[in-house]
Amino acid sequence: MNRRGFIQISSVAALPILLGIFPRNKGKQVPYKINVRSNRSFGHLLREKANVKPTSTLSTDFIIVGGGVAGIAAATVLRDQDFLLFEGDDRLGGSSASASWKTTEFATGAHYELAYPETFGQEVIALLRELDIISFNSETALYEFNDKAYIISGDEMEQCFNGELLLSEVMEAAEGIQDFNKALKPFIGQMHLPTRLIGEEYQYLNALSFKDFLEGQFDLSADLSQRISYQMLDDWGAQIDEVSALAGIHYYTCRPYNTKDVELFSAPNGNAYFTEKMIGLLSNPEAFVTNTFVRSVRETADGVEAEVLNKNGSIQLVKAKGLIYAGQKHALKYILAQEESRFQNSYAPWLVLNIVCRKGVDFEKWQNDIITPELQFLGFINSSKQHARPSEFDVFTAYYCFKEEDRGKLVEIEKNPDEFVAGTIALIEEETGTALSDFVAYVNVNVLGHAMPIAKPGYLSFNDVPSFSDRIVYAGVDTGRLPLFFEACDSGLQAGEKILNNITKNKANEL
Repeated sequence: MNRRGFIQISSVAALPILLGIFPRNKGKQVPYKINVRSNRSFGHLLREKANVKPTSTLSTDFIIVGGGVAGIAAATVLRDQDFLLFEGDDRLGGSSASASWKTTEFATGAHYELAYPETFGQEVIALLRELDIISFNSETALYEFNDKAYIISGDEMEQCFNGELLLSEVMEAAEGIQDFNKALKPFIGQMHLPTRLIGEEYQYLNALSFKDFLEGQFDLSADLSQRISYQMLDDWGAQIDEVSALAGIHYYTCRPYNTKDVELFSAPNGNAYFTEKMIGLLSNPEAFVTNTFVRSVRETADGVEAEVLNKNGSIQLVKAKGLIYAGQKHALKYILAQEESRFQNSYAPWLVLNIVCRKGVDFEKWQNDIITPELQFLGFINSSKQHARPSEFDVFTAYYCFKEEDRGKLVEIEKNPDEFVAGTIALIEEETGTALSDFVAYVNVNVLGHAMPIAKPGYLSFNDVPSFSDRIVYAGVDTGRLPLFFEACDSGLQAGEKILNNITKNKANEL
């Protein structure tokens, strides 16, 4: 259908402004408060304290580095053990964290999950059932969510602004869509989670790009390629020619989208809903220590030691029997000196803007995709379509995925966010025809310099979680997994079981 005739300034003009080529509203005071969240200051503190030695020592049985989904999932395995979890941010959750303003809570990263088929890994399924988050529906043969208040209804789900078109979803009437669906048909139901469960006969798809795979099947149009790239950026952090065929095919075929109504679950606090439930399993919440950065890890004759830097500048030496490293692996070469080359990952930089508005803005759908030629802007989520929200404010959460080489732009935006925020609001207004700026009360900017590992050809692993040694085990999606909640959770559960088994085995051998 034709777009409503309201666009006066195209996104082609707006996006260069947003990306810092030249500023909009330079020097003009914005009429709302902007808060920027970033832990980049820890880097400065690390450099300042590089030669400062620990001033205190404590002991525990296990150390977990990183308080994202993987680290918290590992903690559920170690719940009956003595452990400490260290997280650099001021809150838990990693890319699944949430924040709030006044009485309004919102997701600052990952914000939804989909019902799970029977073929998905039973370790995560068992945990989610224990938490009373999901139950098996024998009619749909899916593990569906118990809290129905947070299911997004199909008629409120999605719309896509694509140039002069207003579409019901990103792929509507795409040129070549029938050929695309035919090429994917043989893989329906074969793409499991976690991806370590994918059969050997499909693992060859990890060696080529999604674009190469599709071009080998049919004549790939520019229109279809752009729309696929938009969706690949949204979930995998890169475009069709950069992600593996396995990752691309997985996106479209891992669940029975074509034959069943696959529930979409999105609480106001996003995927923090799941991490908060996991933390609730533990009787010792004081074991989770935020605002702390593990600056070094080393093995000793009888265990491991970690030097922990606190935001106040003090450094503590923590001794343990074993350690799970669930932090981002790009920092490992500085933290664990011997581990310099195993994880050669590429990471997508993300920027998330939570635009908190007074009631009165009318967007018809929960997900509002906006396809621009540059593709960095990925649209926004409309919280008014989520249930159980406070009555005073709605939150419109906008997402950007930058190219790796543009990571430096995040620093520029962090230092001077006003023009970028104003430009984003203007872009939404231009693309949707809604006077959003009249209602804005507060904007939260979340800077994620290494938001997700990019599933490039050769990236995915089909093995269990890797280890540095019996005493140091890795977890997280950047161990060769897709950047998804289910993958992160599975890796944490695996790492927890592995470190427990290793320490028990070592103790038995010593006896």
